[in-house]
Amino acid sequence: MYMTNLLTAFELLLQAGKLQEAKKMLGALASRDLTPKEKAEARILQTRLHIKLTNAINQAYIDTLDASIEQLKTLQAKGRAFFEKVKLAKTRAELAK
Repeated sequence: MYMTNLLTAFELLLQAGKLQEAKKMLGALASRDLTPKEKAEARILQTRLHIKLTNAINQAYIDTLDASIEQLKTLQAKGRAFFEKVKLAKTRAELAK
């Protein structure tokens, strides 16, 4: 039951984006005095939690990259529009001569 509560608390931390607190929870789990059976369960839980934490960190990284890509696309479109206006202005200036 204790391990299930830990898993739930850990998942809530991940959902809230509290990755550092989730890391601390992993460390606290590793440092507890446990029976051999609890140690085995804790290792399994710790592995599951570590995978979940790694996935959450990777997802946050992917989300940041996606946002950066969208910003770059916007800047690129603005740059293209600006250079098109410059070309058009040059063409108009040449035609006006």
